[in-house]
Amino acid sequence: MTLPSAPPRSGDCRFLRRTGRILRRAVQVGVVGLVLLTVASVVGNAVTTPPDTLEPEAGAYADVSGVAVHYEHWAATGKHTSADPAPVVLLPGFAESTVAFRATAPLIAAQGRDVYAFDLPGFGYTRGGDTEDVRLQADLVAGSIRALGIPRPVVVGHSLGAAVAGGTALWHPEDVGGVIFADGDAQDLNFGDGTWRARIARLPYTTSAYRIFTRFTWLNRAALAGSCGSACTAFDGDDGARLAQQWMRPLIQGDVEHSLLGSAGRSGILHLQEDQTRAVTVPRAIIWGAEDTRSGGSLQDTRDRLGHPEERIVDGAAHDVMNAQPRAFADAVGALTDGMDRH
Repeated sequence: MTLPSAPPRSGDCRFLRRTGRILRRAVQVGVVGLVLLTVASVVGNAVTTPPDTLEPEAGAYADVSGVAVHYEHWAATGKHTSADPAPVVLLPGFAESTVAFRATAPLIAAQGRDVYAFDLPGFGYTRGGDTEDVRLQADLVAGSIRALGIPRPVVVGHSLGAAVAGGTALWHPEDVGGVIFADGDAQDLNFGDGTWRARIARLPYTTSAYRIFTRFTWLNRAALAGSCGSACTAFDGDDGARLAQQWMRPLIQGDVEHSLLGSAGRSGILHLQEDQTRAVTVPRAIIWGAEDTRSGGSLQDTRDRLGHPEERIVDGAAHDVMNAQPRAFADAVGALTDGMDRH
């Protein structure tokens, strides 16, 4: 015999009705909030639309096959023991520009060497150039070296710039006197399928978040300081705030914003294949921040692929080694370059 089910209790009915009302209100509030956020984001993006390009605060341009390469030059101010010391070319990494080297470059120049820093396409003030092909970027660096008449410099690549520095040495050894990988292993990063990242990058909220981060110093300054290292004071005080603003300034250009957001769907980054790194024959060396255990990639792989060259490990420095310890970085560049001069 089937027993009749008990009728719902009045308390249960009131709970269900109350829960239903709360859920409906939450959905309504969520929809209204999303609409307001979207309107605010779209309007805010329209109001804050940046100029496509900005004039750099320092440096000059070199025309290289129709690409306006922005560079800074620090003439040798000291006296070197060699009659003809090799000049140095500095290449910045991801989302970096020549600004990244302004603390250390004058210290290298004080050792008696001409120092140059180039902006790579997509991040700084260089106008034009390919942002996705490491061979084309290496060609551009070699073309810049020739255009500026720099005699076989030692090319120092930081982070992602190490891949471009290595490529320049690999494909244009006649233009390069040596190469230094600074907190960069020149390897790829496997980001997987970028379909959803590309879609997210096209949302107005992503553009808003990008502009907030690049324009509000208290946000980007904390991130920059976090990648610098325990000995870093570069982003402290008023001088640190100015450095953060100078660092972010090229990133607020419309061309750079589009390049960075447009790259979200890529499966990797600029890199060299393992056999390409091993094929570099010019003198090689490594500089690495002792506290950089992740951002620069694998120090051990870098050693192995470059044939265990001479190296300098900088204490108190993380990924942003040249700002954590500007003098130690300059001394490392000088000592390693001296060794290449004698090679």
